[in-house]
Amino acid sequence: MNKRIITLIIALAAVCGGASAQPKSTKCPRPLKTSRDFAKMTAVDTTQMRVYYAFCPHKIEDANTYIDLQRLDVGKRVVKYYSHFVYTNDSLVAIWWRQHPNSRTGAPWLGAIGRKDKEDIWSEYEWSDYFIENGQLTEYCTMPRSLESYNSCYTEPMPKQSWTLHNETQTIIGYKCQRATCRFRGRDFEAWFAPAIPVKRGPWKFCGLPGLILKVYDKEKLYSFEAVGLESRHYPITRFNCYKNYHRSTREKVWKMQRSFNENWYKAAGFRRATMDAAGNMVQGEAVSIFTPYNPLELE
Repeated sequence: MNKRIITLIIALAAVCGGASAQPKSTKCPRPLKTSRDFAKMTAVDTTQMRVYYAFCPHKIEDANTYIDLQRLDVGKRVVKYYSHFVYTNDSLVAIWWRQHPNSRTGAPWLGAIGRKDKEDIWSEYEWSDYFIENGQLTEYCTMPRSLESYNSCYTEPMPKQSWTLHNETQTIIGYKCQRATCRFRGRDFEAWFAPAIPVKRGPWKFCGLPGLILKVYDKEKLYSFEAVGLESRHYPITRFNCYKNYHRSTREKVWKMQRSFNENWYKAAGFRRATMDAAGNMVQGEAVSIFTPYNPLELE
């Protein structure tokens, strides 16, 4: 493999340089303070390669237009996929708490965050960590604010896509890529993979092509992942110790739960309107229910 380090500034894609549509923002706010203690985690492997992906960018050359910036850490035994923005914030917040041990308020969000219109919005694709080892995929799902007690994890056999290869090519971050298509869990996807990088991995749950997947998006272009940087360096691949406290579940149950939170966070969190009685006392009023249409990445 041609070893190179590409910093996070970004080669323009030749074709489809970002999604033309975007998934609708939900009403779910991100956790105020997660149980993901950066000071308490365990190294489970070492990277041979780290790839950075823009998730749903408006402009691939501008990280401030991303919903998220995400990492693929490829080790000898373990592969991890997770949010760079969230992980960096966890690191900086750990430092902030050491510097403010007597603070009565939570630490602010620290570091880059991407699009300003979603800076307080939770997304399961940003707040989940995926580990692949021994042919199994485990997702650790950190839930939105007021619903952290539902933090969950599940394990399933590593999903496989049935890809069809095509002759079209384009260049992404300096690598010649070939087009491939598949249908996966209710959506049609188009991917571009680099045969020169002999790693059968890609962003999120995508894998199985004869080369690293550098870009993939669904037919409607609601969701997209595009590589913006690659490093061939050694970093620890870490797992938070708190994951042992996440509820063990199944993919179907977690999928249904995440969808219900996205569609009606107020109802799921048990919010009620406040009213005043004749004596001026605050009393609990009717339940709040605000439905938000949601179109998840996995439709089944």
